[in-house]
Amino acid sequence: MDEFDELLRDRFDLKRADLISALRALYPQRPGSARLTAAEAHLLDSFGLTEDPESYVENAADVIAHMGRLYNTAYSPAAVAKGLKVSDSRLRQRRINHTLWAIDDGGKWVYPAIQFELVERREDELDAPALKHVRGLDQVLPTVLSRKLHPTAVAGFLATPQPELVVDERPRSVIEWLLCGEPVGPVLHLVEVSEWAGS
Repeated sequence: MDEFDELLRDRFDLKRADLISALRALYPQRPGSARLTAAEAHLLDSFGLTEDPESYVENAADVIAHMGRLYNTAYSPAAVAKGLKVSDSRLRQRRINHTLWAIDDGGKWVYPAIQFELVERREDELDAPALKHVRGLDQVLPTVLSRKLHPTAVAGFLATPQPELVVDERPRSVIEWLLCGEPVGPVLHLVEVSEWAGS
């Protein structure tokens, strides 16, 4: 293991393959395609909206780290099929119908762990995790995934506390809300009326 691999493991708990997959998922930067005219740049500057060359680098690093974690913790199709006790064709159908969330990892599909609960394993199932899809996500994911958002936006929506989803006087994330046994309706309403998808 070289120094780069050691730093990735130590600083981000990532493998080199996770980083490469995360970089592939990052939208390419093409500065020339978003050039402003001199008048547009002056107008934005006059309102204090000046260019911040470091912001892209910071945002890109954040996205890469999040994507790396999504890949690093994701389950393979075989593990999900076995963990959910479904056939490969049923798993593929659920991926296509967006009732399970999968992301492309260099030409193969992997399933982000955030959408699953680990169920206690039995002695005869030690080779694969026993999984349970978070209740209600099969109703939420089709609407969210049909928007073709970046995977980090989907993960952020599922994991970020929402002021509309309060349990015990505390805002909960979509995942926490559903795991608490709360109804799916408020989440579906949140998906429809929120501006999260536009950001």
